[in-house]
Amino acid sequence: MKNQIIAIAALLAAAAAHAQTTPAQVYVTVAGGSTHMAVDCTGATTCDKTTTGGKALVGYSFGNGFSLEGGYASFGKAVAADRTSSATIKPTALLLGGAFALPLGNEWGMNVRLGLAQVKTKASAAIGTQRGSVSESEAKAYAGIGLTYAVAQNVKLELAADSTQGEIAGEKGTIRLISLGATFAF
Repeated sequence: MKNQIIAIAALLAAAAAHAQTTPAQVYVTVAGGSTHMAVDCTGATTCDKTTTGGKALVGYSFGNGFSLEGGYASFGKAVAADRTSSATIKPTALLLGGAFALPLGNEWGMNVRLGLAQVKTKASAAIGTQRGSVSESEAKAYAGIGLTYAVAQNVKLELAADSTQGEIAGEKGTIRLISLGATFAF
C-alpha cells in the first residue's frame, strides 16, 4: 500500500510539472449516456432504473492540471409500475467542483472530479385517476472520473462516470451517469 501511495504521488508530481507549461483556458464539456438509479421497486411488476441522461460543464483550467467547473447534469428517470399505479423519479443536479487532469501519454489523459451537487429529485405518482408530485433539493457530494483522448489540440473525447446521491421523502439512493462526450477548449 505504501508503494502505491508513493507511485501515485510521483505521478501527480510529474503531471503537475508537465501541466505548468500549459496556459490557462476556458473549456466546455457536453456529454450524454446511460444512467442508473439505486431505487427500491418492491411491489412493482415493472421497474426501469436505467435510462439516458447527460451533462454540460463549463470550466476554467488554471494551467497546472487543476480546473474549476460548474454545470448541469440530468440523471434520467426511474419508473416503477403495476396494474393500477405508477411512480417516476427524476433527479437533476447543478454541479460546482474541482477537476484534475492527469496526462497519460501524448493524446491520452484522465480527469478526476470532486465537488458539490445541488440535487433536485422530483417524484410523481399515479394511483388510478389520482396524481401527485413532490420534489426535494439537497446538497450532496459528487465524484467523477474520465478517460480522455485528444483528437485535436483543443478537442478531447471523454468516457466518464459521474456519481452522486438523490434523496426524496427521507429515502436516499446513488445515481450514476456513464457518458461519452467532448470537451472544447478556447
